[in-house]
Amino acid sequence: MIPYIGGKQRMAPWIHGFIPNDIDTYVEVFGGAFWVYMKSDPDNPLAAKQHIYNDFNPYMVNMWRCASNPKQFSKFIDERNPPLQSGETKSPLDVCREYFHACKDEMFASTFAVKKIRECLENKSIDKKQRKSLNEALNFARQRRDELNTEIREHFGQKIKAGRKDQNAAMKYVFLLTNCFSGASAVEATFTDDSKKNSSKFAAFHKKLNDEKNIKLLKNITTCENLSFEDVIAKYDSPTTYFYCDPPYWKTEDYYSLHEFGREQHYQLKDCLHNISGRFSLSYYDFPELSEMYPKDEFEWTAKEFVKPSGASAGKDQSIGNEILIMNYNLG
Repeated sequence: MIPYIGGKQRMAPWIHGFIPNDIDTYVEVFGGAFWVYMKSDPDNPLAAKQHIYNDFNPYMVNMWRCASNPKQFSKFIDERNPPLQSGETKSPLDVCREYFHACKDEMFASTFAVKKIRECLENKSIDKKQRKSLNEALNFARQRRDELNTEIREHFGQKIKAGRKDQNAAMKYVFLLTNCFSGASAVEATFTDDSKKNSSKFAAFHKKLNDEKNIKLLKNITTCENLSFEDVIAKYDSPTTYFYCDPPYWKTEDYYSLHEFGREQHYQLKDCLHNISGRFSLSYYDFPELSEMYPKDEFEWTAKEFVKPSGASAGKDQSIGNEILIMNYNLG
């Protein structure tokens, strides 16, 4: 449906082959772009009665909550008529850029001060004393921006945790994600010019809301939760629950925005998954500590090579990643 860092669009069909078919509840613990679910069969979505989306980022939760009523959300976007960079109805580039920054300023604390200080630091003529002062100012600006974004997220999250949704915020968040470099953090994102392309990513998202296959899947989303991984696992754990876990990967945690997941949380997730009644699949790239956290004589491991979407660039070979899937069950 939407570009987002860590998305499993290419890997979803492979992951489907390891999902049990005797489950009542399907939960994506780190929902993100929800690709594993959205790539399933719309007439029999992962053989479960309940399909639960969860993410710590309330803006993503809100977007999926709105998208789960696709016709209503599509109609809202039609009425607001946001500008498009490309396609038959494209808007002037400066209009799209202005709207992009308006969305960003409305939803997040501005990065204006951080950018201006960085520009000053690029001036090679400034002396060491000035550079030191500017670096101190840069650190302060970053810290204050992060604090403000935490406050903004928590305020918005209170509304989302109360079960509400905001179509205007969802539309603007989608506009940010579809008008920046694919997978970039919306907080840090800069506007990307795709005006020379034949289609708009935002228009493509809108079109997907009206696709019959997607409509079936979207309407089959039972609940969109904005919980920590511990809380959503505790809430839905049962012998007939399946959890798909796709956490921020080891040493890439800072690539994600609006979350609180660091190295310590990898171990907290491990402790949580070791003690559940349900079944889980866990995605990672390999790292030395992984086999200590999930010993191969206690858990099922499988792996497959995939092209990394983030590695794609003109004139260069795409990088290959060896995707690991760890399970607490054997399909036989």
